[in-house]
Amino acid sequence: MKINTKIRYGLRMLVILAERGTLINTCELGETMLVSPKYLRKLAGPLEKHNLIRSIQGIYGGYQLGRPAGEIFLADIFGAFNESLNLSSCTGDKSCPLNAECLTRPVW
Repeated sequence: MKINTKIRYGLRMLVILAERGTLINTCELGETMLVSPKYLRKLAGPLEKHNLIRSIQGIYGGYQLGRPAGEIFLADIFGAFNESLNLSSCTGDKSCPLNAECLTRPVW
C-alpha cells in the first residue's frame, strides 16, 4: 500500500500535536516538519472538518487534537482526505458471501 502525501503529512501533524499536547501554529509545525505552513493550513481544513484537530483563532492560537489520541484511527485520517483504507481486496466488497462470518473484516 502506498500512502499519499496528504495522508502522510496529516498523520505527521496529528502525531506532533499528540506528542506536544499544546497549541501549535502552522509556522511552528512547518519548521518541525520541514513543510510549508501554507500547505499545512490546506491540510488542516479536512482534518478539522472530521474533528481530528481543532483550531483556536487569535495571536496565541494554533491547532490541537480534536479528540484524545487514543480515539483517532488511521481510517479516520484516510476518510478526512476522501481516501479508502482497503488493505485487502475483499474489504471493500460489500457483496462478499463471507461478510457475516469474516473474522478479519472488523480489523480493516
